[in-house]
Amino acid sequence: MIKTDLSLFNPDIICDSGQIFRMYRVDGPGSVFLIYSGDRRLRVERKGDDVYFCCSAEEYEGYWKHYLDMDRDYAALEALIDPKDEFLVRACRAGKGLRILNQDLFEMIISFIISQQKQIPSIRKCVGALCDRFGQKHTDAGDEIWYGFPTARSIAAAGPDGLKGLSLGYRERYIYETSCRFIEIGDDLKDAVDRKDFTVARNILLSLTGVGEKVADCILLFACGDLDSFPVDTHIISIMDREYGENTGQKPSPARVRERVREVFGKYKGFSGLVQQWIFAYEISNQIKKKD
Repeated sequence: MIKTDLSLFNPDIICDSGQIFRMYRVDGPGSVFLIYSGDRRLRVERKGDDVYFCCSAEEYEGYWKHYLDMDRDYAALEALIDPKDEFLVRACRAGKGLRILNQDLFEMIISFIISQQKQIPSIRKCVGALCDRFGQKHTDAGDEIWYGFPTARSIAAAGPDGLKGLSLGYRERYIYETSCRFIEIGDDLKDAVDRKDFTVARNILLSLTGVGEKVADCILLFACGDLDSFPVDTHIISIMDREYGENTGQKPSPARVRERVREVFGKYKGFSGLVQQWIFAYEISNQIKKKD
């Protein structure tokens, strides 16, 4: 079991941050979470201001430490925030313990294709159903059965009708065609990511069925290590208009929002994607509080 501090890893914030769809709160006393990645599973327990990763030191060092991005000094990045930007300062403080997870490439491609026009609970349900149908079966020590994330080949082998009944709608075709295509170009994409040639990686991603600019940016940020990728969705458009708008009286276009993002956050080169997560998570958190 590995211990860390809540200020360094806050599972509540990460679970609701929109970057991971196979992280679940466990019912029962205390604050317990399960994180799934590929064919791995990690139990995370929060006890007060302490957070425990329930795995061996070997498994933590060999996989989860990198996955959870525990090597990065987030405090040093927080110190670079412009103190005059009151909204970002509030978002950064509220997001203490948020980290950008280093997730599996294919899993992120499929997950964010599914995410289009869906809320987080619905995305989780669809991703879970996909795993149940096509993923590898696992049985833990307590005889609990769970499934890993499917491979591109397992989805492709099911044929174009194999995704029916999973509430995916028009995304069925996107997922099937992208899985088939990933078998062909996956190595080229991974090579571009390994070389940190994110321009090439982005172009390859945009060639996949169902992957537009926002989805490509999410994949680059959450699976490729491109911390300058800044996904722009409806929440970011709302934030940029409300907090950093130009008072034109008109709703800005996504293209103008992207331009405005570069103007406002370009100074955070090397971690502007983290800035995106701070303000996105802050917005989601405030919406949840309003509902409660």
